[in-house]
Amino acid sequence: MWMQEGVKYVGVLGVGASKVEDIIDELCVGDGSNPYPMLTACHAPHETIDDAMFLANQLSGDFIGEVRIVDL
Repeated sequence: MWMQEGVKYVGVLGVGASKVEDIIDELCVGDGSNPYPMLTACHAPHETIDDAMFLANQLSGDFIGEVRIVDL
């Protein structure tokens, strides 16, 4: 659903963040025939939601957009 909405950046933080980032990257690349252009970031355990929001708000160019928090 997030690809259909045009999401261009996902920052992941918390337990299992690295694994979630890897899964998102794999979904974006697929078999390589039609990759989805997107940035992902896995935040370190000491980083806060404020740190992640700060980074998301610094994006520019094709990656500018509304910043939303999705809590899983």
